[in-house]
Amino acid sequence: MSLAQFRDLSYGEQAAYFTAHGTYLARRLTAGFDVHLYHLGSFFCEEWVCQTQNELRLLRPFNSNTKLLPYAELVHLPSL
Repeated sequence: MSLAQFRDLSYGEQAAYFTAHGTYLARRLTAGFDVHLYHLGSFFCEEWVCQTQNELRLLRPFNSNTKLLPYAELVHLPSL
């Protein structure tokens, strides 16, 4: 699935696709949220979970390298 196709899905459909196909990469903390980074084939997606209520609040799909910068020191990529 492409990023554009994912964005066209309803929130519920995005959550279902994300759960079924996402590959977990990293976690970071920010202002009351646990932000988990996943790879979904041709793009990445952040899962924003509220720390106090432990609830999914946002899925943020992207394919911009600059949005990966907060994870640069956290992600370990095995040798190819």
